[in-house]
Amino acid sequence: MKELEELKTRLSPRACALVDEAVDESKKRQHYYLGVEHIFLAFASVEEEFFTEVMEDLNLDRTHVLNFLNEHLNITRQYIGVGLKVPPATRNIFKLAWEEAQRRGHDEVDPSDLFIAIFQENHSLPPRIFRSFGIDPDFVMSRITVKIRIDEDRDEVEKKKYELPSSLKHFATNLNQLARLDKLPTLVGREAEISRVLEILCHVERSNSVMLIGEPGVGKTAVAEGLARLIELTPEKVPLRLRDKQIINLQMNSIVAGTIFRGMFEDRVEKIIKEIKEKKNIILFIDEAHTIIGAGSAMGVPSDAANIFKSTLARGEVQIIGATTNSEYKQFLLEDEALSRRFRTVVVEEPSQDETLEIIFGIRERLEKNYSVSITDEAIETAMYMSKRYMRGLRLPDKAIGWIDTAAVKAEINHPDTPVEPADVLDVISQE
Repeated sequence: MKELEELKTRLSPRACALVDEAVDESKKRQHYYLGVEHIFLAFASVEEEFFTEVMEDLNLDRTHVLNFLNEHLNITRQYIGVGLKVPPATRNIFKLAWEEAQRRGHDEVDPSDLFIAIFQENHSLPPRIFRSFGIDPDFVMSRITVKIRIDEDRDEVEKKKYELPSSLKHFATNLNQLARLDKLPTLVGREAEISRVLEILCHVERSNSVMLIGEPGVGKTAVAEGLARLIELTPEKVPLRLRDKQIINLQMNSIVAGTIFRGMFEDRVEKIIKEIKEKKNIILFIDEAHTIIGAGSAMGVPSDAANIFKSTLARGEVQIIGATTNSEYKQFLLEDEALSRRFRTVVVEEPSQDETLEIIFGIRERLEKNYSVSITDEAIETAMYMSKRYMRGLRLPDKAIGWIDTAAVKAEINHPDTPVEPADVLDVISQE
């Protein structure tokens, strides 16, 4: 295995995972050598989408190709020896893959480099099989290269699409990008709130910024994240005017951090506003929106983000989705009449118990995937039932979701092979 570890030093993490999969392919067949054919099979598994698209481009059925290769492997003579042997052909694959990576200007070998290298090793099993299909390995390499180029061009376009301007990127997160990467939970329910937010954002001359008002834990942030998912993943459900918009989560505390001298905070905010005006497709999401009042004041010098935002909000040059609680809205925002007029409010009520059940069932699959455990219906229903009796200072759905999430974490640590049961939820509640 020492030889293999040395060969893996130039591989990217994903390519390392591919090689580990190839080793498993070899071991489960009791071959005890790492062949080019094992790397081919591992690529088909780890890079399934890429592999399938290349096979379709060659007018081949991926299942037929893999079955054909497996039939050959089933009659392959086993290597009898100590440890895992790495034959010369496989060592050459790593060498050719490194040369391919360097040719593309990369400092690590990617899975696609290994895939191309397989077809450069003419005497290995995969190229021989493709020749038996009447397809020259050089032609396969050319199609792989075209596929890589298309993917790289697409990645570059996506990178530019989600890239934030120079000042804004230090203080904000692109929620659309997180939605595209499936890093935001699916929004269950809240159709009325989303519809109202979309309606407000579509206004041109009237106030077109939104203030989400609701108690902590009712899901105000989830509404903003759900809007980002809607725009990014199902744009046909969004008004045409908003389809190219990006929801950017602005962290006010990051802007304030380090602004110890007069003018530094104002300079940061003004640069951000200038960039938003230039880009034109940005909608800011500011959680704890009441913090923009008085934000940036230091050493007794008045400096208020609200005053900087007011004029641009009035002209509709900047759109904001803010989120705050009822008490903070009354205490801070309503006190500043000029600012509160710039926003139109959307009240986010605490969901009913039936709605909360629907929400948790909707995100159960994500929780199970996060912690590699299964969650029973009874566990979810227990969390919902107990929420009526305990932790009354907290709100739904966060209260029940928090219990289920913690129970899943404990299950992953203590009994990953058995599902999350009501007893696990009760154990979490008893400790809070």
